[in-house]
Amino acid sequence: MESARPAHLSEDSLQEVRRLEEKIGVILVGYEKIPPYKKLSSQELTSIQSLEKDTGSILVAYEG
Repeated sequence: MESARPAHLSEDSLQEVRRLEEKIGVILVGYEKIPPYKKLSSQELTSIQSLEKDTGSILVAYEG
C-alpha cells in the first residue's frame, strides 16, 4: 500500500528546507509524492467495499 513517506532529500535540498524553516519560524516535513487515486468502475468499487467489510480495513486504490 502506498502511503505518505518521508522524502529523501539531497543535502543541498535539506539545507534549503532548514533555511526556510528558520526564516519563517516553522517546522517543515517533506513527503514523497504518492500516485493519484484510481478512478474505479462501480463493479470495482463494490468489490473493494466487500473486501473492506471482510477484512475490517479501509482500502485506498491508487493508479498503478
